Amino acid sequence: MNATPATGTVALRDSLRAALTTLLGHPLAPADDEVSLAEIVPERYDSLGVLDAVGLVEKEFGVPVDLVVDDLRSTFFSVATIAALVERKRRDAAVLGLLP
Repeated sequence: MNATPATGTVALRDSLRAALTTLLGHPLAPADDEVSLAEIVPERYDSLGVLDAVGLVEKEFGVPVDLVVDDLRSTFFSVATIAALVERKRRDAAVLGLLP
C-alpha cells in the first residue's frame, strides 16, 4: 500500500492524525499512518481507546459508525484505515443525497 494518497485523503489523514494525537496523548506522524495504533500507543489504544476513537470520528468528522457492520477491529486499526472508513461513509452519504 505504498501508493500516494490523493490530496483530499492527505488532508483527511492530517486532520485525523491531529485529532488522534490529542485523544491518545501521543504524537502521530505521516509515517505512522499504516501502523497499528495499538502498536504505537498500546497503553492507550485498547478496546476503550477504540470506542473513544469511534466517538471522535462521529463527532469531528460527521460520519456514523456502526459498531457491528463497520468491524472496528479492521476499520479502526490505523490512521489509514480510519481515513478510508470516513471517505467511504462520506461517498455513501453523497450518493444517497444525505450531505448538505
